[in-house]
Parts: sequence; C-alpha cells; structure tokens
Amino acid sequence: MTIIDADATTATDPTSSTDPTGGGSSSGLLARVVELHRIADPDPADIEPYLRDAEPEVRGAALGVLIRAANAGALPSGLGDTLAWALADEDEQVRGLAAEALRDLPELYIGDDGVKALLLAARHGRDALVRESAAGLLDVLAEGAAELYAQGLHDGEVHVRIQAVLGLVALHAVAEVAEAADDPAREVRVAVAEGLARLAVPAGLPVLEHLLADHDAVVRMASLDAAAELGLPEPLEGRVITAVAHQSWQVRKRAALALGVAGAEVAVQPLLHALRDRIVDVRRAAVQSLEQWAADRPEVVTALTEALADPDPGVRTQVRWALA
Repeated sequence: MTIIDADATTATDPTSSTDPTGGGSSSGLLARVVELHRIADPDPADIEPYLRDAEPEVRGAALGVLIRAANAGALPSGLGDTLAWALADEDEQVRGLAAEALRDLPELYIGDDGVKALLLAARHGRDALVRESAAGLLDVLAEGAAELYAQGLHDGEVHVRIQAVLGLVALHAVAEVAEAADDPAREVRVAVAEGLARLAVPAGLPVLEHLLADHDAVVRMASLDAAAELGLPEPLEGRVITAVAHQSWQVRKRAALALGVAGAEVAVQPLLHALRDRIVDVRRAAVQSLEQWAADRPEVVTALTEALADPDPGVRTQVRWALA
C-alpha cells in the first residue's frame, strides 16, 4: 500500500467523488485524502468515515492525520481505542501503522473498548507484529493497573479494598491478591476467597488454605465454596474435613457439600459423621454428597438405610431417593 501525501498535491479533479466511503477511481481516492487533510483539529469521530473507507490508502491516511495531530501535541480524544481497533484492519500496512503508533505515542489513553480490541488482537491477530504489539501493550497496562490496585488494598474504605481485590483478580495478580487475605474486614477476605476460585491457580492454594481456618464463619463458608469450585485439591482436604465439626452449622453444611466433589476415600467417613449432625440442613447436605456412592460403597448404603429413620421427613425422602 502507498500512503498518499496530500501535502504534495495541488489540485484535485472537480468531477471526482468525495464520498468518504466510496471507492474506485484514483481521482476519487485522492479527493478523499485531500478532504482528510482539510479537517481542522481532527478527532476520531470526524475521521470515522475515512477509517471505514474501502481503500486501504484512505484508511492509512486517516490514521496518519490522527497520529500527526498527536505528535504535534493535540492528542485526539479516543485515539488509543481507534488505533487498537485498527490492528484488525485487513491491510498489513494499516495494521503496521497502528502498531507503531501504539508503541511510540506517549501518554496514550486506552479505554475498555480499546482493551477489548487489544485482547482480540493478541489472541487472533492477523500477523505476528499485531499479536506481539497487542500483547506487549496489554502487559504494560496490566502492570500499571496492578500497581494502582495494589495501592488500593491499603485504602481506609472497605469498598475500595474490595474493588482493588476484584481488579487484581481480573489481572491474575495472585501475589497481590494474597496480600489481602489478612484484611481486617471479612468482606475483603471473602472477595479474596471468591477471587482465588476464579483464578484457579496452584499459587492460590496456600492462601485459600489459610482462609479455610479463618476465625470468621462467613469467610470460612466462602472459602469452602471456593474449595468446592476448584474440585477440592489435596492441599485443602484436611481443612475441609475439619470444618465438618465446626461450631457453626452453616460452616458444617458447606463443608459437607464441598466434600461431595472429593474422592470417596477422603469424603465418606466425614460425611457419615455429618449424617448424624443435630442440624437438619447439615444432614441433608451429607445425604446429597453421599448419594453418588450409594451404589458401590457398603458403608454408605448401611448409613443411608439407617437414616431412613431420621426424625426429619425431608431427610427421609432425600435418603429414599438416594437409595433408589
């Protein structure tokens, strides 16, 4: 592709088309490029029709106008997002122009829409330059955002610290998320537990194990749910088994449900203990988790058969379904 320099032209064909989305003749193409250079204080909104032009020369010239304005100190609003989406252009030179500008322009703001474009370019870019440029810029953005979110962990407001945890989880910053595991507010520690479940990385397991022993029952319940979402990894099994005897029946119930994703060797005995719990909801949770072994574990069949005499009709009904 050849980018036409309108500064080198002195006249245009008065009969040529000036439709920004038109295509075809070289005179019409030249006219559209000249029009671009007549726009004072260019903004992506003004340039948008030219960025969608059928001719790559026009799209490249449109980017060039915006980039020159930025280099001159008049940074057009939304330029970062515009350049990010230009990485998906069909023309290699247009993509290259956008990638170079994203790399070289200082203080370039990229919003949520631009980040989406960068994510797409990093994963599905048409060539290596686009993918590498997008991935590199995402790394820079993530690093800067992680620093801001990490500072937010020390804010005096609980809701700010929660948002900081959510932001760090989105950035997969496990080490920074772990810093909030001892936050004085249980809401923050709950956010950490839920975030570690979403991250699902081995580096988060020691932190989750720590939260499974938290002094607050609400945090323990969130941690038990997180452990279940992760499939109850081996490092967490001991904490979950211990939770079956916790003083809070809500914690005992969550522990019984979490054991339902563990292997029989780990889960059966603690669940048989939970089947005799004084709280109905805990017993129902135990039946729910034990049901999967009712066909091939004799001790489970025996315990469930005995539970047919449970004082709660709901438990008895659930046991009958399990044995069926």
